[in-house]
Amino acid sequence: MSAEFRILLVCTANICRSAMAEVIAGAMLNSAALPVTTGSAGVRALVGHPMAPYAVAALDRLGLDGRAHRARMLDLDLVRSADLLLTMEAGHRAVAVRLDPVAARKTFTLPEFAQLASGAGQRRYRSDTVERARAIVQSAAERRDQRRALEVYDPYGGPPEGYETCAKSLGESLSHALGALLGPR
Repeated sequence: MSAEFRILLVCTANICRSAMAEVIAGAMLNSAALPVTTGSAGVRALVGHPMAPYAVAALDRLGLDGRAHRARMLDLDLVRSADLLLTMEAGHRAVAVRLDPVAARKTFTLPEFAQLASGAGQRRYRSDTVERARAIVQSAAERRDQRRALEVYDPYGGPPEGYETCAKSLGESLSHALGALLGPR
């Protein structure tokens, strides 16, 4: 087991939702004691492409910079190396699980995990530990039901306001998800 906790964010092309989520999560985790890394990928990635211009602009308005991002394709190695895969849609989750069926227990849509993890209450683990974060993922998997998972709206091709709304939604879900993983501060 790795001494760090690895989160992979997944969407379709890896130039909008998962790319913005990676930057937002990185900013939120900047001062975290938990050794955590984030990455992103797409199930039909536009490999090597930069983040969509309106996505960059939405991050700019939050004081974040997405200009260094380059899209990459989701593959088996990325799925296996992640402790937690957070997808934007149920279809993205299905692709990850097809690549590695064992990943089903650590792959959620971002809003689904945010909801499940916030009720996990892993008090027997000290805050800010990789062990605690992995226990939260396991607890969320055990409490998942068969209802359709919540998804993140795709603003691609729409007006700039859609990207800003998406970034805000990503921030809210990531705040709940990361807050649960990190524990009380």
